Amino acid sequence: MSVVVIPAYQPDNELIRLVKQLNDQNFSILVVNDGSEESYDAIFATVAETATVIKSPKNEGKGAALKRAFAALRELFPSAEYFITADADGQHRVEDIVRVRDTLDNGNDFVLSVRKFQKNIPFRSKFGNDLSRIVYTIMNGHYFDDNQSGLRGFSVKHIDWLLKVKGEKYDYEMNMLCYADKQGIKITTLPIESVYIDGNKSSHFNPIADTVRIYKRLFTSVWPSCLGVAVWELLTMLATIIFGYEYSVISIPTAVMIGAFITFLTQRFFVFSKVPYKDGMRILCFSVIRATAYTIITEIILLFTMALPMFVSVNIAALLMLIVEYQIHKLMHKTIK
Repeated sequence: MSVVVIPAYQPDNELIRLVKQLNDQNFSILVVNDGSEESYDAIFATVAETATVIKSPKNEGKGAALKRAFAALRELFPSAEYFITADADGQHRVEDIVRVRDTLDNGNDFVLSVRKFQKNIPFRSKFGNDLSRIVYTIMNGHYFDDNQSGLRGFSVKHIDWLLKVKGEKYDYEMNMLCYADKQGIKITTLPIESVYIDGNKSSHFNPIADTVRIYKRLFTSVWPSCLGVAVWELLTMLATIIFGYEYSVISIPTAVMIGAFITFLTQRFFVFSKVPYKDGMRILCFSVIRATAYTIITEIILLFTMALPMFVSVNIAALLMLIVEYQIHKLMHKTIK
């Protein structure tokens, strides 16, 4: 049994149409009225004829609405095996929601839909997706063609940790992926069509405020990586002042690996201590690659000039590797899927 979870704030008739079509496809449906004004009660009353509707006492945000639904799901639908999240504004075709259900039925327990961005996509949507894809890959080390789509499918076994993910608004969905990554959960991607009605005017997404909120929330989850970088930068600077290039083949790898070790410890015992953390081996592997690449590139730079301090040469190497790593993560995603 699959339940479609739909968070809704000030919805229009698209929600009624979506619920009716989902009911025709034998879905159970859970709609969260996220503190909408009383003038929208008629829409929710119509929806309640074929769906279960629960209401938040006030508008709390998409993330809070989703977690409210997840917390109530086992009690309201005790026989549910899977649940699927979908938006209330008609962006997700019923055909694609059915495909998510089929993908779950085929043994996948975490499905992320990936939108196809054609030429008629609103600029703010395409730009936002391109930016979030780059930022997420750099900060978290995992590439997704689209990490902002709200159409996702899960096994009910994921409910417990999903309720622990921080974020109350649009920041919740990206942070959810970060938590899944750190647990080593396999995320199956599923291409879907992009649907934008009237240029996506009905969306409550604020391009500035919500984008800032998303990246702020992401930073609260991946700050150990930034701390690790800061540590190896500091150690490299000290080595440059004390030794210069003399012991670079030792000092550079040592600084990188110490930074990686600190990243691992802070992720494992602070940020992700409440979930089964399994990202240590990936951190180690990429740190070894970075340490080797930084050292080799620095030595190559040294062959051409000694005018640059080692600290500068290492950072040139790091910038080059940032581009290379992004492509590696992209290639790995294309190969694995």
